[in-house]
Amino acid sequence: MDIRKIQASDLTGFHALFAEVSGEGLFSISTQAPPIQAIERALVAVAQHDWPVYVAVQDGQIVGSAEAFPDSFCRPQGDPQLGLLGMQVKREFRRHGHGAALLEAVMRHARRIGFTGIELTVLKSNHAALALYDKVGFTWLQDLDTCVLPGGVQDQLQRMRLAF
Repeated sequence: MDIRKIQASDLTGFHALFAEVSGEGLFSISTQAPPIQAIERALVAVAQHDWPVYVAVQDGQIVGSAEAFPDSFCRPQGDPQLGLLGMQVKREFRRHGHGAALLEAVMRHARRIGFTGIELTVLKSNHAALALYDKVGFTWLQDLDTCVLPGGVQDQLQRMRLAF
């Protein structure tokens, strides 16, 4: 497995990974990836601003990704020094250290470029992710509204933050 910064040529594989993980309906209230054109625009901004977006590649295939986009990129009133974390790992590659390696790369890069911290939302049912986030020092900020996942299961999102 190779952990590296994302490249423009990763667009199709990154989008496919996002679509596959979203389509599971287990970790997000959306079952679809953003349109590939939106991801392409985001990757242009990543290259221009050196934002921390990494992929895990095995046998030439993108099997995981982690990204911390500035809050201000995601929301007009957002903090430009706070990264918003997203992570995706293909089902068959979970629990093999890919998520931890991706998260470490993103955290290191985020510190280097001056982010003051990273924030995320995670479902309370995602015990593996919660254990990873707790292990590296994320702390609970608040519970958000309950939601119904695509499969009909009710869950609750929570916000967590890692301050640098």
